[in-house]
Amino acid sequence: MKSQPVALKAAEHFLARFTDPEADFDELALEAFRLQAAANSVYRAYLQALGLRPEAVCSWRQIPPLPVEAFRYGPVCVGPPEEAELIFQSSGTSGSLRSRHYVRDRRFYDRSALEHFRRLLGSGPFVFAAWLPGYVERPDASLLYMVERLMEAFGEEGSAFVYPDPDRLQGLAERAHRRGCPFVLFGAAFGLLDLLETYGPLALPPDSLVIETGGMKNRRRELDRQTLHHLLAEGFRLPRERIWSEYGMTELLSQAYTRGGTVFYPPPWMRFRVVDPEDPLGPDRPEGEPGALLLFDLACYWSVCAILTQDRAVRRGEGFEVLGRLAGAPLRGCNLLLESDL
Repeated sequence: MKSQPVALKAAEHFLARFTDPEADFDELALEAFRLQAAANSVYRAYLQALGLRPEAVCSWRQIPPLPVEAFRYGPVCVGPPEEAELIFQSSGTSGSLRSRHYVRDRRFYDRSALEHFRRLLGSGPFVFAAWLPGYVERPDASLLYMVERLMEAFGEEGSAFVYPDPDRLQGLAERAHRRGCPFVLFGAAFGLLDLLETYGPLALPPDSLVIETGGMKNRRRELDRQTLHHLLAEGFRLPRERIWSEYGMTELLSQAYTRGGTVFYPPPWMRFRVVDPEDPLGPDRPEGEPGALLLFDLACYWSVCAILTQDRAVRRGEGFEVLGRLAGAPLRGCNLLLESDL
């Protein structure tokens, strides 16, 4: 790795450019990849196990994705993990090892999350409410951090985490209506359904936006997203297009959002592919044909940008639809992770 002052100067330059719509994505992707291939010990070991020479890569599509399981087995980070400003951890609901994401510079997360939200919905101010059972007890959850940053940047006074008090949620919604501010409710999917089933319909102001953040697994019978959004729209007395979804994970620093449908759209600094899980560097699956979701997130400069997820997805134009988890054998590359002493 380059000397520390030079590396930090390069990072500052990258931070200033990665959300720029005029920036060259391939140029930035290759810059991050070469840093990670040289200075991320987990990723470097994986590339060596693949027999890949980093200098032979000339496009982001040729960059090998690290299976997301790697975050369970070792510190996937550039430089010493103890230099991380934040450590996000997955829920560990499956009983297996929890994924850890060592975030060396929180400004990359902040810039990505805030800039994408601003581009979609503006700078507000919004009255935010968060109904996040299962997360509020976990200060290391990336979702909690994201919502806090949005409240700080774009939130009207009084924006708050309201679980487990439905009266407080209703009070914030009414306050937003009186002030003429848009009301935005972030909620874990299972928590929002439980809220409506327990307390009955909860009418929100007509310009409200409900953003469900997933979280159905291991909580209740899983629903397809269309059914989920229908139930939420009915329960909150809102048009269907006012129900959105957010796609994020511990191992990423950027988010994708639906916009009133079931298709997720990433920000310009995050690209995706839908691939054969047995051959992630092969050709993309045709539009509408299911495969493994591969994500490339420039915000993950200090960890690894290319990730092969365990989600089954299809391409829908400029976005992707998540169909559930991949079934069957572990993704190709898991054995290499373990054989490389990660």
